[in-house]
Amino acid sequence: MNSIKEKAHLVFWILGILLIALQVLFTVVYPQAILDLNIHDTYIIIACAHLFNVLGTWFILCGVGYWILKLRMIEIFGWMFWLHLIFTVLFPLSFATTNMDIKPTMENFRMIQYIESLWFFGLILFVVGQGLYFLNIFISTLKRVKSR
Repeated sequence: MNSIKEKAHLVFWILGILLIALQVLFTVVYPQAILDLNIHDTYIIIACAHLFNVLGTWFILCGVGYWILKLRMIEIFGWMFWLHLIFTVLFPLSFATTNMDIKPTMENFRMIQYIESLWFFGLILFVVGQGLYFLNIFISTLKRVKSR
């Protein structure tokens, strides 16, 4: 468990590269795949390829942040890293594991509401995870500066 915390940057870089590979797959194989959200009479339509591109880039940038801390020999908090990793990975999994090609009929209304709630909950966890990421970097750096 401790070795994964020390290689936090590699974990995020590998996940980022996998997400960008998914972006290429969705661009070439499924160019019409979209994520369609309806939140209180507001429709949000995002191409899945673009979403994977943004998420992959974000994962790589998080890896750069952890890598800079490793270069400066600043030890991160393990529990914050694990929560950040889990909450960040849950967001792409929340829409990747659901069927995005459900026809909006009255019979499917409850299922569509459930899927949109799952996506929204995943988004909330993603935002909380990113807050933990910045908090982990900030507190770890302050702890290192204070110990000097």
